[in-house]
Parts: sequence; C-alpha cells; structure tokens
Amino acid sequence: MTCDDAAARVHLIGGEMLEWSDAAGAGADGAGVLGELLHPLLPGGARVLVAGPHPAGLFEDPAVAACEPSVLVRSYSDACRLAGHHELTVHCGSLEKAAFPGAFDVVVALDGVGRLTSFDHAGGTWAESLERLTGMLAPGGTLVLGAENPLGLHRLAGDPHEVHRRADDDWAAAELDGSRPVSLEQLTGLLTAAGLTVGRSYAAYGRPYGPHLLMDVPVLEAASAPAALTVAACAGAFGAPAAGHDPRHLARAVMAGGLGARVAARWVVAAHADGARPAALPVALTVDAGAAPYWRLPCELAPAAQGGWTRRARGDRTLRVSGRVTRTPGLLDGPVPEGRSLAEILMTACARNDVVAVREVLGLFLRWLEGHGGDGRMPGWTAFAVADNVVFDGARFAMLDASWQLPGELDAGAVVARIMRHFAARLLESGQWHPWSWQLGADRLTLTLLAMAGATAGEETVRRGAELEVEIAADLGATPQDGPREEAGRDGEEDGPGGDGPGERWEGYRELYAARGRLSARLEEAQQKITMLERDLEAAEARLAKAVRAVKQARRRDKRPQPSGGSRLGRVITAPAAALRPVRRMFGAGPGGNAAR
Repeated sequence: MTCDDAAARVHLIGGEMLEWSDAAGAGADGAGVLGELLHPLLPGGARVLVAGPHPAGLFEDPAVAACEPSVLVRSYSDACRLAGHHELTVHCGSLEKAAFPGAFDVVVALDGVGRLTSFDHAGGTWAESLERLTGMLAPGGTLVLGAENPLGLHRLAGDPHEVHRRADDDWAAAELDGSRPVSLEQLTGLLTAAGLTVGRSYAAYGRPYGPHLLMDVPVLEAASAPAALTVAACAGAFGAPAAGHDPRHLARAVMAGGLGARVAARWVVAAHADGARPAALPVALTVDAGAAPYWRLPCELAPAAQGGWTRRARGDRTLRVSGRVTRTPGLLDGPVPEGRSLAEILMTACARNDVVAVREVLGLFLRWLEGHGGDGRMPGWTAFAVADNVVFDGARFAMLDASWQLPGELDAGAVVARIMRHFAARLLESGQWHPWSWQLGADRLTLTLLAMAGATAGEETVRRGAELEVEIAADLGATPQDGPREEAGRDGEEDGPGGDGPGERWEGYRELYAARGRLSARLEEAQQKITMLERDLEAAEARLAKAVRAVKQARRRDKRPQPSGGSRLGRVITAPAAALRPVRRMFGAGPGGNAAR
C-alpha cells in the first residue's frame, strides 16, 4: 500500500500532531503478554477501540483481528503507519475532539491517557481524559486501562531512558497533574467514581510500555511471587546493566518485603460497566524479555496448591527450530524452579571480593553439570545452562527455562567454557566491581573462572566455547555476547577493554557516581603504592649516596704517595728519641742539656 492510500484511510478529527511520533515509547517486547491478556475480553465481532500508542504486534494478534478494531492516536505519522500495515480504522487527533458514531464494547488504553491529548489541549487533566474515555463504553462494556507508576522500580533503579532519552511528551508536565493516580488505590478509586466495577488488577514489570510480567495484585500480596521470573523481568527491562545500575537486588528486596505491587512499573486494570459478562482472566502472564519475536513464548502462571508456582505455555505450542537450536514449548509446563539466579549469586560475591564463595559455587555448579554427562560429553540442553538461566536454592541447581535444546551430545569442555565465558562477558560489560585485574579480557577471565571451578582447560577450549556461543547466537537471531575483546598474546601488549560489549551502555547520575567511587578507591590505592615506592626510593638513594662516598674515600687513599723503605727505617730508629722529648721538657732540660731557668 502506498503512502497516499494509507493517508486516505486515516480520519483526521482535529488536534492531530503532524511532525510527531509516539511509537518510540511503545516497543514490541510486550505485545505477546498484552495480547494474551486481551484474549478473554475480546469476543468475536466486538467493537474495539485501541486508544493511544500500543505495540505493533498487538494488532497482529488473532483475537484483535477477529473484532472490529478502531484506533485513536494523536500522531499523524503513526496513524499512516498503522493504516498501511493493518486493516484498521484509524482516527488521528486529540481525545477531546473524538466523536464516534457508536459506543464500543471494549476500550483498550494500556498506555494510559497521558498521550491521548495534543498540544492544542495541553490543559486537560488525567481525570478529564479518563472521563471522556469511559464515556465511549457501551452498556456492559469493558475498559482495559494501564497507568504508569511514577514510583515504580524502573524509576527507583534509575531507568537509563529517564536520564538520556526523555520523551518529547514531557511538555505535558504530568507530575504537576494532581488528578493523576500515583497508587493503585487512587486508580481504582477513579474508575469506581466513573461508575465502573474493577475486576482484575495487575502489577506489570519490565518496560512500562512493554511489560514482560503481569501479576494479579491480590494474589501477589497473598502469596510470594516467583522471585526468579520477577527478577528476570525487571532485569530484562534494561538490557545489560550498566556500571552501578542493576535492578535485580532491588527487585528481590521489594518482593521479599511485600512491596511488589507498589513498585511495579505499571498497573493494568480491567474495569466493567454495568451488565458486563464475566471473563476468566489469568492470574499471571509472562513472556521472554530478551528473545526474538520468533522464539518468544507467553506463559500463564498460577499458584500451586502445595506452594510455589506452576507455569504453562500459551499460544502457539509448535516446535520452533532455527539452525541447530530448537525450542519445545511443552517443556515449560510444570513447577517454576525456586531459588536465586546463579548470575546474581556470583555477581554478589564478586562485589564483596569473596573469591572463596565464587570458587565454592562454581565448583558445585560444575559437578552438577558433569553429573548429566560422561566421557567428556554432555547433553545438548546443558549449552543453555548459562548463569542467567540457572537458579540455586542452596542445595540444588535447576534450569529456569529448560525448553532450549541442541541435538545430540556436545563436547563437555566447550559447553563449560561457553557458560563461563557468557558470565565473564556479562561481568566485564556490566562494569561491576570484581576481585580480578581490570585489564583482563573475556577469554583470560574465562580461564580464571574455569580454574576456580576445578576444570582443566586451555585457550583452545575457550576458543571452542566462543565458537559455540557464536553459533547459538546466530541461530537465535541475536548478537553474540562477546564482551570486551582480547588484545594480548598477539603483539605482546596487555589485555584491555577493546570493544563494545553486548547491549547499549547508558551512564546516568547513579552510574557516574558509582564510577567516581570506584575510581576514587583505585586512585587511593595507587597513591598508597606511590608513597611506598617513594619511601623505598629515598632509602635506596641514601644507601647509594653512602656507597658513593665510601668509594670516593677509598680512591683518595689509593692516590696518596707512599713513603720509601729507607725513610720508614729512619722513623723506626728515631721513634724512641721522639717519644722521650716530652719527658725531657717536663724536667726542664733544654736543648743544650742545662736546666731551664
């Protein structure tokens, strides 16, 4: 479809923003989990209004396509893009200008109402926009509303986008809007005041505009959340954590303290008008945070009767294959493993310079891996037992996601080297403090970790592990996790960070402050070494000066003229008379033998 054809299908309602786009804030990462949430709420043939920017993958969902969807966006370029790629009725303009011929059975505003008004109506409050949105519901209709938490984990952890890529819609000054809800209680209160009955309320984790995990708030407050999945969802929101910036520990702390719903990145609420039909909504939904769209699998979570959580893959459960890598959705079904991520355990120990703990955990982990193989071979699934995908409860290890496979058996050395190198690259790229030299590259650090784990490996084994990493990354459609490149061993120079690591590095105030602390500590250590070397140098210079003086004195003695043999004999003969001369003076004997007068 040409641009002119797409523009012809866009209905301009007034207040449209021409040189503007809201698509940057709404990525496609969360399309799977949001689409799964909407499935029970979208009966076939229903009139649906999708208000505001949403992930593009949401409109490709079969449940949305089976309805009569209409879209309301304020950006003209976004409207043309949607009309050109999807069979949609697109309305472009500001919310207060919208006048539709009929009401809608379902209104979806997962992005909230903040980006529904244009600069022509910047004075509209959050509550006024919500009132206009609820007025478009038909009797018995459902509103699915999302609202960003201004005190969410993504802000407490220092989301890099908040520092470096502040959105252009900051002119709205949302923080000065007194009607904007800052808690889930305020959000539900506004919906109740609008005459709606609040159904399920979800806490969303991950990116605010593309969550990776949705959890029912009452269930989250009554039962402990699956910590490993929650931490993974929070970490996946930021990619590779930058220096001094890792939300994993904060996520685990707030979950353990029962504050999970209060620090969620976003709240998603399903509210129903009078006469709405009941819908069986899932308790919790999750989707892979970093997987490519082809590999992404939404899963439903539910509390188990005996404690813990169970998981079941949803959507397309067919086998996924690319190259040698396969993913079997059915292998995700079952209990969710409990425990802490191995990467989190190791990085915590590295931050404390606890080399003993690193050695013990790596040794236990290596023995667990070797227990699944023999004769130098391991099953194909062990290649995916990287530190981010393994949890440890203090007694045993388990795979968090065991659906990934490689065919046949693999070389045990290459598998272990790939796992260790994956963690080494992540540790170096993160900029976190660790007890080894900062000049080590990924390969040298991999050799160190292998030695600490008790494995016998050399540079050739590390090379095979890196080749396995490249092969898997190519099949997954992702950039291999290379980490800092090695420069030593080729021209005699030392190793050093010589390349870009995986992901994009962001440095905000938190990161710069942490980096300043690390540099101050290293500078103080270097200054102490300089002071010690200066004292040693001064002492060495003093000893050298003393030795030089001794040499000069010895040389002067060697250059003094020595008396002849006859003169030495004369002095020996006249020595007694010279010794008696003072005695004669004492008794007054003069030179002539007469007494002195």
